[in-house]
Order: sequence, then structure tokens, then C-alpha cells
Amino acid sequence: MRDKLLDILKNEADISEQEMLNYLEGKLTPEERQSVEERIATSEMLADAEEGLSQLKNKEEINKAVASLNKQLANQLVKQRRKRKRRELPNQSLIILSTFIILVLIVIAFVVIYKMQGK
Repeated sequence: MRDKLLDILKNEADISEQEMLNYLEGKLTPEERQSVEERIATSEMLADAEEGLSQLKNKEEINKAVASLNKQLANQLVKQRRKRKRRELPNQSLIILSTFIILVLIVIAFVVIYKMQGK
């Protein structure tokens, strides 16, 4: 699962990284190209990725840019996991005390009502 989260272009419904690179380099057949364009049209993220990567003039820069994006995403995910692990549970002593007091009041009310009915 970790690999799936680290690669922004790897999703079964989306376009693989290699497929996107082949599309940008013009290495796809017309049918494959049309399929890729249809998927790009239905996904904002893919459209943004295609637009940004197509602006790179040197095709070698595309691989570097994709690797850089994947690395940045991995770093963000690690930071988010660390934040989640550091989060402490809020102090729940007030909730526990309130619940206990309410239960005691319910028991007292039950005893009083029970005794009043017995007279």
C-alpha cells in the first residue's frame, strides 16, 4: 500500500507513469493516445500533470520532475504520519467524572421514586 501512496500517477483507473511519459513523447498508437486523452479529460489531477509535464522542453527533465514529485509526496506522507502519531488524546477525566455524577443522580432518583411509591 505504501508504494501506491508514494506514486501520484499509479492508480488502476488513472494513467501509469510510463503511459503518461509515452503519451508526452508521442510513442502511443492513435487508439492508445485517444484512450489516454479521454482519461486525462475526466481527471483534473491528470490534466494538471499533463499540462505541467508537457511544458518541460527537455524530455529528460520529465523523468526528473516525476521523481521529484514522488519524493516530495513521500516526504509529505511521512510528516503527516508523524503528526498523527504524536497527537495525544484529550484529557477525558472531566467526561468520566460527569458520567459518574449523572449515574449517581440517576440511582438516587430511582431510589427516591421507589420509596415514594412504597408509602
